[in-house]
Order: sequence, then C-alpha cells, then structure tokens
Amino acid sequence: MDAKNPDEFFMRRAIDLAKRAWGDTSPNPMVGAVLVKSGRVISEGYHRRDGGAHAEIECLRASSESPEGATLYVSLEPCSTKGRTGACCDAIIAAKIGEVVIGATDPNPAHNGRAPAILRAAGIKCRTGILERECEELNFIFNFAAKNSAPLVALKYAVSRDGMLARRPGERTRITSEESIADAMKWRRLFSAIAVGRGTLESDNPALTSRGFREAEYSPIRLVFDAALNVAKISDIKKFRLFSDAFAEKTRLVCGAEAPKGAEEKLSNLGIKIMRVQAEAKSGAEFWAEIKKRLFAERVNSLYIEGGAALIKSVCDSRAADFAFEYRSPEAFGAGALPAFEGGKRPFEIGGKTLRLGADTLEFGNIKWSSQP
Repeated sequence: MDAKNPDEFFMRRAIDLAKRAWGDTSPNPMVGAVLVKSGRVISEGYHRRDGGAHAEIECLRASSESPEGATLYVSLEPCSTKGRTGACCDAIIAAKIGEVVIGATDPNPAHNGRAPAILRAAGIKCRTGILERECEELNFIFNFAAKNSAPLVALKYAVSRDGMLARRPGERTRITSEESIADAMKWRRLFSAIAVGRGTLESDNPALTSRGFREAEYSPIRLVFDAALNVAKISDIKKFRLFSDAFAEKTRLVCGAEAPKGAEEKLSNLGIKIMRVQAEAKSGAEFWAEIKKRLFAERVNSLYIEGGAALIKSVCDSRAADFAFEYRSPEAFGAGALPAFEGGKRPFEIGGKTLRLGADTLEFGNIKWSSQP
C-alpha cells in the first residue's frame, strides 16, 4: 500500500477490479469496490454482468468480517434508486459502513450526486473525486449514453502514414502491426455493436468478433450497411462468415428506404435479418438519427464502425460519430492508394490520447468536427 496516498491506492484497486468485467456489463457501467478496515482490505467486489449484483453488494457479501465502521472505496457513485438489484445506498447504510470514498459521480440523472447526500444524512462520511478522471475514462461509453440518451458511435480505422486505407480501391490491405490488431480486439469486446459497409464485407470477408482477448471468441451485434441491399445480387451470400458462422444470428443488414422490397424478401428467406431504416441513406443526418434511436431502444449503447471508405464518408458527411480510434502505420502507400477521407484530409480532431503499439501509433478520444456538413 502507498502510505502517502492510501485513497489512490485503494481506488486504483477498485478500478482494476472493475476492468475484470470488461465488455460484460453493457449497458451498465464497470464498477469496482474495496472494503477497508484499520488499513486492511477485508473484502472486494465488482459488477460482473448486466442484471447481476452491483459492486458494492458483491463486496459486502464477500466481507471476511463485520463491515461496521469500515471504509468503502467504490469507483462510481452508488446507486440511490431501487432497480432490478435494489439501491446500493440502502445496503451501505444497513451495513453500518463508516465512510464511503467515491471515484466518479454517476451521470445518470436519476442518480447523479444523490448518493453523497443520502449517505451523509444517514451519518456516513462521504468523499468524492478520488482518481475521478481515471474512473470516468473507464466508463466513457456509459457516461455518453447516460447523458445523451443515445449510443456512442466510434469510428475505428487503420491508415498508412499518408492517410490511406488500402493500396488500391477494393484491395484488402494489411496496414497495422500485430500489436494494433490485438488492441482493436480489446475494443471490439467492449462495444455493444460493430459495423462495416458492403465493400468491406466483399473485400475482407470479416468475422467482426473479438479473438485473443479474454478466454473465448466473442461477438457483439454485427451490422453490415448496404443501403440498396445490393448483396442480394450475390449468388452465394452464405460464403461470407457474418452470415454463416456460429454468431450469424447476431448479424443484420442495414438498408435505407430505397432498398427494393424484393431484395429484402429474398434475403429474409435465406434467414438473414434486415434492419430497414425509414429514411433514405442519402438523407444523411436523418438516416443516422433513426439508427441511433433504434439501437438505443434495444439497450445498445455503443457502435464501433470499422469502415470502409463509403461508410466512413457517410458518417463524416452526417457528423454522426462521437469518438474515434485511428491506428497509423509508419509506411506510406503513395499514388493510387485509397484515402480514408474525401479530399485526403481528416474532417475532425481527436481529443484524447496517443499510444505506441509496436511500430504504429493509436490516437483515440472524443471527436471535434472541424466544420459543419
């Protein structure tokens, strides 16, 4: 333990515990809790999955001795309303906890800032803001969705040093290192849904699953954007893994109002799920607004868009993304290559972090659009 700053020491432990449920709690946040008595950890817990016990309850249940008078460190403000699992504030008060130390406040309007007042009124000391930034960053998806009542939409793409997606249009091109690929698998595990365009489906035949991160292959909801359902013209669509692998039930084709009914019927008869948007794809902002609304109604709080160029253009033209992951290789592709963005210039800034991944760099964070569409 760091004797100079025990609060940060125990809160970092709570954050580490929370990360054990990476990708398992959506649309709920990841939360960790540590119970400390006389400088000793007597219990730990974390929120394991959506619908399961919250971190505070897990921690109290696992306590090796009476929690009375102990200090509870929790990475996110305890809930103060009775949901599927009961209010954590009530359990904390009943356990006669002496002090609660909170990392970040809950952005959910139903909870935001209520817990400290409730706990103090019950005679429990309460402090907030310990490693607040780290605790907030852990749940950037949950925070955005709670504040905006919409899924967080993230663009993920890999480019060469000169900003190219492929050596030639339609050509499958390996751009980044093994380290970058492994990192992307981690983010795939966190997001509720993942998307590509029809061009990427045909050129890459992707699986869109998270592999090599945690113990088993995992699939989020998988969306393929094909505004006019042109894939219906392909004679053997089941050759694509998205429609034939063990997770095929999680795949949907997203089309606009312009898609022919006959194409939809043909694909539906093959067992392929269709998500028809009432707006035409060319309507841009209206098209994306409907997609976000429908996903959020299904408790899908995040969408990870992996390209290709046509889908990235649609997102950028409509200013529909909120976050970005840009993996950049040190190699330049030169003339004839396919640029990631129309005109070759990225239409937004990324306000966040830059990391080294092998020979590559990853820049990720909130998007700030450079101009209106």
